[in-house]
Amino acid sequence: MARMILTLLNMTGIPRLMFRLMLDGRVPLKTKLIPVSALAYLVSPFDFVHDMIPALGRIDDLLAIVLGVALFLAASPKDVVVEHIRGRRPDDTDQSSGPDGSVIDGKYRYVEDDHPDR
Repeated sequence: MARMILTLLNMTGIPRLMFRLMLDGRVPLKTKLIPVSALAYLVSPFDFVHDMIPALGRIDDLLAIVLGVALFLAASPKDVVVEHIRGRRPDDTDQSSGPDGSVIDGKYRYVEDDHPDR
């Protein structure tokens, strides 16, 4: 079951997005502690529902991971998350568009300078 969930997460790109957000300096440290605490709960021997109960014992671990991922993405700055989803950096500028994303169209004319002394 855990392998199936990890495969699904890899297909969505969420682990890569979370890794990039964890390395980004614009995401606050308190926000970065959310997935760390979810992982700490996962590996800790203390559970709300003990693992002795076959199905319910795993559900609280799964719920901790899902909530940790959801809270981390919700608490991260929206513009940073969108930037990482699109795969662009703020210093990447598109030469065919203006600062507001509009396309700049124009014409040019090449004039050869035959007489440099004028």
